[in-house]
Amino acid sequence: MKVAVTADVHLGREGEHPERLEALGCILDTAESRGIPILVIAGDLFDQNSTGYSGFEQLCRRHPGIQVHLIPGNHDPDISGKTVVGDNITVHRQVTSVDLDGVSMVFVPYCENSGMCDSLGNLNTGGRWVLVGHGDYLGGLKERNPYEKGTYMPLYRKDLELLKPWRVFLGHIHKPLKDSSVYYPGSPCGLDINETGRRSFLLFDTSTGKVDRETVDTAVIYFRESFLVIPDELELDRLRKQAEARTAAWGLTAGERPKARVRVEARGFSSDREAVMECLRESFSDYTFHSGELPDISGLRIAGDGRRTTIARRAIELIEDLDWEYGGEQPDKEQVMEAALGIIFGDGAG
Repeated sequence: MKVAVTADVHLGREGEHPERLEALGCILDTAESRGIPILVIAGDLFDQNSTGYSGFEQLCRRHPGIQVHLIPGNHDPDISGKTVVGDNITVHRQVTSVDLDGVSMVFVPYCENSGMCDSLGNLNTGGRWVLVGHGDYLGGLKERNPYEKGTYMPLYRKDLELLKPWRVFLGHIHKPLKDSSVYYPGSPCGLDINETGRRSFLLFDTSTGKVDRETVDTAVIYFRESFLVIPDELELDRLRKQAEARTAAWGLTAGERPKARVRVEARGFSSDREAVMECLRESFSDYTFHSGELPDISGLRIAGDGRRTTIARRAIELIEDLDWEYGGEQPDKEQVMEAALGIIFGDGAG
């Protein structure tokens, strides 16, 4: 049997953010078309102070063959079977084990000031079991929810070694992530311009343990692109080629292009800021800028000194040739280049 898994939908008040409800509807449509009988929502189905329960309930009523299991997250700790009502909706407010095709699916609702392992207590799962929770996995992933500081209901690597769940599905981090047996489905619809690219949900096979990702057909797909401008006679040509490579990497189909909402920025140094602005506008003319905003060149400074430009060009060549393993805690190559340009040009005064 296959089980669909999502999280962090963050439905708002009635009529607010309809694209989020539409994305959830896409998941249910896909599940129904493939005969998938279960949808698991790992917390934060609703946003803070949301009262948009009826829209979700109506959506579930249109898919009576799919049982929806959900847990409260840190944004919707008060949801229950009394507030969200439906014959095919189950809200797990307590730690609960549900047998799905011989696999124990253990639902652990969010609990403030508690670890996930603490909430499990002495629960006897027996055999293969799967943990569904909402919080931070601190066993290897360094990603944190950028909207919320601090640690939320942590799960540690030692917990996995002790409890030995077959698979773990967590909500809270909006970015799709995987670390060994731990999966974050991510938000099925980008909540803002910072949640970029196609969105997805998970399909879990209870027989094999295989976990696949499936694309969600969202109404909007966000993208952010930032360019470091290096001052020389080839800067505009280089910028055009970089923009072309970035948009190609999005991999959008012709039907998806109108859905794209783009935020673009340029930083670094140039002798002609206006030309850079026009280059970026032309390079992204096939797409819609987010909220109608123009490319942001506030971080682009003037390089008016030819001698410094020559020095900068040579410095960039040397950095390109460095045998440096960028990544981890080290700055990446572009950050090194930007720092070098800042040293060479100072505040950009000629």
